[in-house]
Amino acid sequence: MFYLQGMKILIVEDEALFADQIEMLCEQLGYEVVATCEDAFSALDAFHRLQPDLLLSDINLVGETDGIQLAEKLNSHRSIPTIFITSLADDATFLRASAILPVGFIVKPFNQLQLQRSIELAVSQLVAKEEETVDFAESDLQLADSFFIKVGNKLEKVRTEDIVYVEADGRYSMIHTLQARKFAVRIPISEMAAKLNQEQFLRSHRSYLANLDWLESVDTNDMVIRVKGQEIPLSKGFKEEVLRRLQQL
Repeated sequence: MFYLQGMKILIVEDEALFADQIEMLCEQLGYEVVATCEDAFSALDAFHRLQPDLLLSDINLVGETDGIQLAEKLNSHRSIPTIFITSLADDATFLRASAILPVGFIVKPFNQLQLQRSIELAVSQLVAKEEETVDFAESDLQLADSFFIKVGNKLEKVRTEDIVYVEADGRYSMIHTLQARKFAVRIPISEMAAKLNQEQFLRSHRSYLANLDWLESVDTNDMVIRVKGQEIPLSKGFKEEVLRRLQQL
């Protein structure tokens, strides 16, 4: 789930003065800036370590990778809402950026009110169309091979075999399914792991739970695993258990 207050933002801006201004504006608005990076390499590292909720990135960055390419890389690991910042307002740049499906686009220079409105508009769009907001209480019905999750005024059946991976989101767990649907359930990922078949699901990271049926590869250099075309983090603390489980298959 996305919340305006306390939202964790990753800023990527290679102009130091402007980066400081953006960070100050975000903090004044009540958002948490988890990192401010000047290039794609450091941004990718911060993305994996700090799990930001929103990417606020300039398009023009130092190095070979620009902001648009960075957003593509980050989204190949985990979907993250993106607001692009640029001093270029040409059609070619806008078309390239639009292909990433950003939730916002800000042209320099901008003031605090413009930034606030851009972030709030982006969040309102996400809340309106992201995952079905659901309530998963202890009283919800459960089966060995499926879950009944309360969505609005009805219970929807989610088959465990259709779950690709589960991602921690604060006090919630975000369930990602084969049908590209997402369900936010109101329990922490540790409890979610207990509800699922432990022979079928595997923790690769304290914030991620993967379905072994959809596991495609494990990269111990980049410390990621690929499930059904999506890369999710592999932490050192869970690496040994992941490899041990794979050897038993």
